[in-house]
Amino acid sequence: MPKFPANMTHVKSQRLQTIHSDEAHSNSVNAYLNDIFTKLPRNTQRAYISDFNEFSIFCKQRGLQGFTNDFEHNEACVKAYVDTLCTSPLAYRTIKRRLSALSKFLGIAKLPNPIIHSVYLRDFIRLSLVENQKYQFSTNQAVPLTIELLDEINNAIMPDSLLEMRDLALVNLMFDALLRADEVVRVQLEHINRRSNALLVLTSKTDQSGKGHFRYISNSTINMIDEYVSEANHLPNTEIATERDVNDPRRINGGILFRRLTNRGHALLPYDENKHAPSHLLDYSSVYRIWKRIAKRANISENITPHSGRVGGAVSLAEDGATLPELQLAGGWQSPEMPGHYTQQANVKRGGMAKLSTRHKR
Repeated sequence: MPKFPANMTHVKSQRLQTIHSDEAHSNSVNAYLNDIFTKLPRNTQRAYISDFNEFSIFCKQRGLQGFTNDFEHNEACVKAYVDTLCTSPLAYRTIKRRLSALSKFLGIAKLPNPIIHSVYLRDFIRLSLVENQKYQFSTNQAVPLTIELLDEINNAIMPDSLLEMRDLALVNLMFDALLRADEVVRVQLEHINRRSNALLVLTSKTDQSGKGHFRYISNSTINMIDEYVSEANHLPNTEIATERDVNDPRRINGGILFRRLTNRGHALLPYDENKHAPSHLLDYSSVYRIWKRIAKRANISENITPHSGRVGGAVSLAEDGATLPELQLAGGWQSPEMPGHYTQQANVKRGGMAKLSTRHKR
């Protein structure tokens, strides 16, 4: 199994280690590491590193050889791993992600993949997850930011600083376009088409082609973004509104939309639009703090996180009667599994017991 280095800056220079002795498989994995892995979003890289290392630890503790050219051996190895995962406190989605990472590695290494090709193993995984109640959602899961909760936030916050303008625009955009954190930090000013209310999303976990796809953006959010950009492009603390020079590196002419601010939050940090360095991007922790800051400012007690916008957008659409294809298009999902879950959740409010309770004013 692979062991990725913890320091991401050295990923490309270090050789991927596997326990398989066939040089052909090592070459395939190293080619993927050098040519593709380092181009993936950093959060995706970290997730793969964590998942691969956890499986490596499991194999070492159990004295297992790990993956080989033998299909039945790989099947037995994954089955044993599933047994361990299902008896752990890990959530359903975490287990599915870890198995997906292993399936990805088998494909990269060109090794027999029972996760895809074994009917026995697929059914074993599904039934094991059901038996161990892994489909139950964690009580600590992020609360969906529904459109009602978003309206509550927008009504409570009257932004009076560049920081609040940026934060509010970011949260609203994540709701409208059902964006993940790693997608919103890459949004550029040129990606917004005001005439068609469309946002071009270029980087996504489900966008294997790299061509990007379009998501909807509301007029309200476009207005928030325009206010944020206008505020950023004017000098702070001046009696007469004075626009920044067109060459001022703290001005937004194009490029990355949501940028880092000074400590006081009154101006953007200098940024070169011609150099899209990773240091210019907000990271997940920055986006997380934005959501927490917005919740505190609006006196929202619910546990909203960067994923709340994507989940809440989907739930709100489902409650409004959106079809599965409409949900998939809105959130860029390739599979109907997750949109189907949100539809099922929304249908609870329209079910027989809900109608009965309404009639009897319960």
